[in-house]
Amino acid sequence: MIGERIGDRYVVLDSIGGGGMANVYLALDVILDRHVAVKVLQPQFSKDEQFIKRFRREAQAATSLNNPHIVNIFDVGEEEDLYYIVMEYVKGRTLKEVIQEDGPLDIATALDYFKQILHGVGHAHAMQIVHRDMKPQNILISEDGEAKVTDFGIARAMTSTTITHTNSVMGSVHYLSPEQARGGHVTYRSDLYSLGIVLFEMVTGRIPFSGDTAVSIAIKHLQNEIPSARELVSSIPQSVEDIIKKATMKDPNQRFNSAEDVIWACDMALDPNQSLQLHTQLEDDDEEKTKELPIVAGFTNNEDQDKTIEIPVQKQDDVPVETAKQEDQKKEAEQTKKPAKKKKKWLWISIIGIGVIIGAFILALTLWSEVFFVEETTIPDVEGMEENEAIEEIESQRLIANVEPISTDEYEPGQVANQSPRAGRTVKEGSEVTLYVVASREEVTLDDYSGYTFTQAERLLEQLGFEVEEQSREDNSAQEGTVISQSPSNGSSVVPADTTVVLTVAVPETIQLDDLVNQTEEDVRAYFNAEGLRGTFEREHDEDIPAGRVIRQSPEPLTTMEQGDRVEIVLSRGPEPSEPDETPEVPQQPEGEVEDPVAADPVEDPTEEEEPSSVYRITQTVVVSEEHQSEERSFAVRIVATDANSQGDERVVVEETITTSTDFTIDLRVSPSYPGSYEVFIDDEFNRESDVYEYEE
Repeated sequence: MIGERIGDRYVVLDSIGGGGMANVYLALDVILDRHVAVKVLQPQFSKDEQFIKRFRREAQAATSLNNPHIVNIFDVGEEEDLYYIVMEYVKGRTLKEVIQEDGPLDIATALDYFKQILHGVGHAHAMQIVHRDMKPQNILISEDGEAKVTDFGIARAMTSTTITHTNSVMGSVHYLSPEQARGGHVTYRSDLYSLGIVLFEMVTGRIPFSGDTAVSIAIKHLQNEIPSARELVSSIPQSVEDIIKKATMKDPNQRFNSAEDVIWACDMALDPNQSLQLHTQLEDDDEEKTKELPIVAGFTNNEDQDKTIEIPVQKQDDVPVETAKQEDQKKEAEQTKKPAKKKKKWLWISIIGIGVIIGAFILALTLWSEVFFVEETTIPDVEGMEENEAIEEIESQRLIANVEPISTDEYEPGQVANQSPRAGRTVKEGSEVTLYVVASREEVTLDDYSGYTFTQAERLLEQLGFEVEEQSREDNSAQEGTVISQSPSNGSSVVPADTTVVLTVAVPETIQLDDLVNQTEEDVRAYFNAEGLRGTFEREHDEDIPAGRVIRQSPEPLTTMEQGDRVEIVLSRGPEPSEPDETPEVPQQPEGEVEDPVAADPVEDPTEEEEPSSVYRITQTVVVSEEHQSEERSFAVRIVATDANSQGDERVVVEETITTSTDFTIDLRVSPSYPGSYEVFIDDEFNRESDVYEYEE
């Protein structure tokens, strides 16, 4: 589909993913000139009414949601046999990819993502929608660290007409709640169970249950307790362990009551001034009794356990034919032996039993809507009220108040300047109303946000009412993406409503390689040392380039490089000599490392006839710490030198294994054409480079 135009508006640019029922493409909205994600039903399902209904249900469910932590739906359409949904394009990775690539997340980051996810899911629950397929693959993490829930493809609106048992249960087996596995009633708490598994995976880097088949994993969700996260990662706080246990209780009634309760627990978990106490023990005292294992059907050994799968629920009347026949024969035999009087007795018992069942069914239908129907209410007008008064008014209508700071001169600090949704709208009880409260004019003292990620610092500052801006600076001394400075500086007293905090974030330094051709070896080495690059030097004769200057380099000039990268340099030896160049060998000597070398004065070498030279004798010490000596650790030391003795080529002068601090003596012969230097390698890792020793007359 690459290059095609959908709906005469969306030009498909690239494929960015896919699932069990649809493919997702990156597209350009030519009308609004923005990138969007287009989910297209796979061709093999375009004739399948069941899949089409499920696909349309995703759009209907998601379009009713409006939350920053839920992927927005922009458009829905169909043309001929093509069914598609246009949604917000989130540039980033799935949470699954984040966990796989970054490993276990630190607790602060994991809880930050987790609370964002809960805000999105909580909003869906307030709109009577259960996701039913919560897993890291359905959570997107943007490049700014914002979490967004997507794929409401199997979500189901919880109304009086839809809260019924169906013939199938949807979900991914690794995150499946026990009630989904057994084909039971699915509620908001089913999502909370799956999110508990997601939190477990975020902080430990692994899923709690695994197995060779999908059915074996489902049975573990039904029978086994979630493993202890702290036993896998000891740094996990007990409070986070308790949140995971509470969210993943087998009995839905023992889990958290709502997503808001989980958010509260997360806020309490890392607050040193608070103590989080959650009831995470089973209330059933009869645990030792033998329990019947619910039937889990529909799993096969070759199913992809990471995909969303359908688990048909076994009907109660699905009894094997042979067993049914045997039961019928047995009943007939028993009935022929019973006297007529007993037949009449059982007939009356059956009639009474059927009457009771019918009566109970009618009563259930009568009370059903009263039990599960969610009342509607009208949003009150709270603009101009004080914050506390406005919150009380909102909550009196059984709505949830969410406060956001705002700066305006129309109202006094602490008053509500605006609200969303607007007053007078009719919504379901439990819906969220955002109150924009004028930020305080009181000064606050800025903390030091150095070392925080930009996302973490931004959220903390925005909670105080600050506007936040980001700027980048190349700096390899700090971790990429962390704050290295701020303006105003920490300790400053400022008014949040009037202040924009600028956070400077570290990005890796880049180096554009200079053109080194025709430069001297000394200048090249000085350039490498200044930029943090490493060089490999070779020499060859050249008729045009003077001896000691660069003939060519690799990589080419203007190549982008990072500190520590190696550049290959070929230096000139000058024109080919008319006679063989017989260079006397200098005996190879040992080497050195950590401590600064000690160099003796150069000594003239009387053996050189063609070009004068002198020899530097350097003592280089390699220090082995007392701790390493006590551990009897050994280190492979190698020293590579270049001097007149090798006519500028590299030669190994030391290659030894040491266990204690050792002094190595290095003889470098230098001449007007060939200076001397050496590099030290410890266990094949570059350690240091010496100074360049020049010939002195």
